Amino acid sequence: NIHEITEHVCSLVQAEARDQLQIQRDYDPSIPDLMGDREQLIQALLNIMRNAMQAILSGRDASNGQITLRTRTLRQFTIGPTRHRLVCRLEITDNGPGIAPGIVDSIFYPMVSGRAEGTGLGLSITQNIITRHHGLIECDSVPGCTTFTLFLPLPTTSGEEE
Repeated sequence: NIHEITEHVCSLVQAEARDQLQIQRDYDPSIPDLMGDREQLIQALLNIMRNAMQAILSGRDASNGQITLRTRTLRQFTIGPTRHRLVCRLEITDNGPGIAPGIVDSIFYPMVSGRAEGTGLGLSITQNIITRHHGLIECDSVPGCTTFTLFLPLPTTSGEEE
């Protein structure tokens, strides 16, 4: 259940942020369970949300920090060469300072980080996990609004991804 995973990660991030930011939820309760490794998906989502939290808390106006999680389904969505009947779209949006324009096109490469203390491995690992789940990850960032969008195939009623 994608919402069980998001709620677990939200509780971890809230504890780490010591309630210094708000997490908004906009969930589609009709999304069916997806096939995947729960622990790996938790890690992928935690990497993105932890980056968002760190960006917000390092900013000048951290008191208004907010992360929004939004889930929706998409029908007939193509990932790579495969068209899927049903896909879960999970958006993680934060109101932090944004990703520097010079690195936004390479953030999924290992060793690329926007933080001096960052290792540059979190988003690379996240992309690898999402790819292993036959999914896709995208990023759009401007100052004050960064959105990571995950697309994960959902099984059809026959139990097959198509």
